Amino acid sequence: MRANQSVNKNKYDDVLNRMGYFMNKANLSARQTSFRLGFGEQFMKRILNKSVELKVSTLLDFLDLVEITPQDFFYLGKEYNKEDKNMLDMFNNLSTEGKETIVNLMKQIK
Repeated sequence: MRANQSVNKNKYDDVLNRMGYFMNKANLSARQTSFRLGFGEQFMKRILNKSVELKVSTLLDFLDLVEITPQDFFYLGKEYNKEDKNMLDMFNNLSTEGKETIVNLMKQIK
């Protein structure tokens, strides 16, 4: 396997792992997810086992099902945390002075 193929395989595995994470977070089994996406009961299991390749359209339907955006799906890698994302959004909306104040405060609290 070429180096690029190995990297892409790891990224694909990460996508599948994130799907599993969000299925668990939504209390959905692979079977329930398959049905809610309009497929047979083994559909998600075949995707997660890599016997069927995930289509982008299926991923987008999945994101709608678990009520997250594509940005949220890929945000913070394996450590997705909505509270962290909200904090980052608030931080990004601050003025330059406000950001400096927060950074200095965080350094003091450390």
